[in-house]
Amino acid sequence: MEANELKNILAAYDSKLDEKLSLNVASFKSINLEKSEKRTLSILKYRIIEIVVFSLLALFMGNYIASNWSQTHLAISGIIVGVFTLIALAGSIGQVTLLQQIDFAKPIVDIRKKIELVNAHGLLIVKLMFLFTPIWWSYIVVAYDSLFNIDLYANMDADFVLKYLMVNSLLIIPLVWFLNKLNYKNLHVKWIRKTIRLFTGSKTMKALEFLNDIEKFEN
Repeated sequence: MEANELKNILAAYDSKLDEKLSLNVASFKSINLEKSEKRTLSILKYRIIEIVVFSLLALFMGNYIASNWSQTHLAISGIIVGVFTLIALAGSIGQVTLLQQIDFAKPIVDIRKKIELVNAHGLLIVKLMFLFTPIWWSYIVVAYDSLFNIDLYANMDADFVLKYLMVNSLLIIPLVWFLNKLNYKNLHVKWIRKTIRLFTGSKTMKALEFLNDIEKFEN
């Protein structure tokens, strides 16, 4: 092995070691383990409450769909609300699983990574809000039928409903593409970074930036 080649290998190793050390120093400065452990337990309790609430709502929607299966528009509305409920439930279960995996005896970077994955939960909420936009009517239909026993669909103009459904159906594919782009791996793209910053808080943005830095380092 030539001297220059060995020098390059050592330089690359030193660079990676410096990066790891700086990452650890940054983590130590930004995290207080005792406070983080207490906060983690608090978030865990909140997420468990979320699971209970979403589970009850999922059961309610299952019963609603079964009860209105013969009325297509009510059944479809119920299925849409039910799917979103299950997505939210899955997100909360994933958070609880992640929180339970945090071991404060492990290296600080590993702890920090899991904590920031929890903090990045806000991005999922934003994505669900965007997905909600084309099908907000389903929530209204279910709510009016469940609370007031009023079938809004019966009072709507059939042509308007058809046109509305067609327009919103066309939005689904570009919307899914757009939401798929909104993740920490694409923070280098200017419009994605600005969009995420616009719709999420500073805590979520910092979490995504840290996850992006961690992934770059690990790769």
